[in-house]
Amino acid sequence: MILAAAKYAYPNAKVRAMRSRRLTSQDFHFLLEAKGLSSFLAYLATTSYGPIVSGLGDRVPDMGGLERQLARFLMEDYAKVVRSLRGKREQELVLALFSRFESENLKVLLRALFSGLGRHAVSYLLYPLGSLSTLPWDRLWACSNPAEAADLLIPTPFGRAIKHAIPQFEAQGRLFPLEMALDLSCFQRLNQAISALSSRSDRKAAKKILGPYVDILNISWVIRLRIHYGLSPEEIVNYSLPGGELLGLSQLYRLAQAEDIASFRGQIPRSLQREIGEVQEWGDLYPYLEAWLLRLFNRVFRGPSFHIGIEIAFLLEREWELMSLITLLEAKAQGVSPDKTAKKLPRQSPEVAYV
Repeated sequence: MILAAAKYAYPNAKVRAMRSRRLTSQDFHFLLEAKGLSSFLAYLATTSYGPIVSGLGDRVPDMGGLERQLARFLMEDYAKVVRSLRGKREQELVLALFSRFESENLKVLLRALFSGLGRHAVSYLLYPLGSLSTLPWDRLWACSNPAEAADLLIPTPFGRAIKHAIPQFEAQGRLFPLEMALDLSCFQRLNQAISALSSRSDRKAAKKILGPYVDILNISWVIRLRIHYGLSPEEIVNYSLPGGELLGLSQLYRLAQAEDIASFRGQIPRSLQREIGEVQEWGDLYPYLEAWLLRLFNRVFRGPSFHIGIEIAFLLEREWELMSLITLLEAKAQGVSPDKTAKKLPRQSPEVAYV
């Protein structure tokens, strides 16, 4: 305990100080009820996101560019957390979590190459990764096609999964296998980083947070791959992410076989069934599961402090704040009513208590 306290005293203090700057339920209430985009941005300028919004002046913002700029604070928080941690293994866990944003930028890059677009044309879609990312971005953008970029990624942490996906990409002539390989590599790296942690309490804390996180992602992926991509249950299970806590391959397969939302709900573990109630629409399912995760993250800060779970919960909590903020921003830009917007946000969570 003494060693753990010495190890995490500074990073935990750092995280709690950063966490104090998050948006409150009152902030979300006023942002939700803001009359139009200009009022929304005016209020947002009074929050911790003020430095980004204030720089807009009287200009009508480019929505895509503004969303990625709002993500700058999250990227900076990742860098601060990594610098605060002493151990390389703990740093690697945070970097593995961060690699999901590298994956998103790589997908943008591959789509641009596939469509013959240059870097400038899609720059507004890129996360401002900063110095944490060591991928050879200039060389990647100089590639002439996705296959060439995939080859360049083989020596990187994304390489193993990408290498196996290249033949599928070439046979199918679509980016889907490469994009799924990027996501899979992030979570393989995350699992390896958890296993490599030297402290049992660190491993337990990381699994307690990241296991349910992966479960929720796999549930959402089953819905997306079944409804939007029309994949078979066998294909869906093949693309499931490793590291879940409540859902194994057999449970995911049964979810993928569900014919309607009622039978889908029936295959979800009982501990989660209590969270989703009698949800009748596919689109309503995820906000309830998000709220469950947010409550889990919040409980981490009320329990024992000297483990890596504090840092992981904070970063994921901040990520959900950003996602909710972007949902609100897009709703204001499109003139969506507060009632309809609220249905897209995590239900009954501490961060959005007005729902």
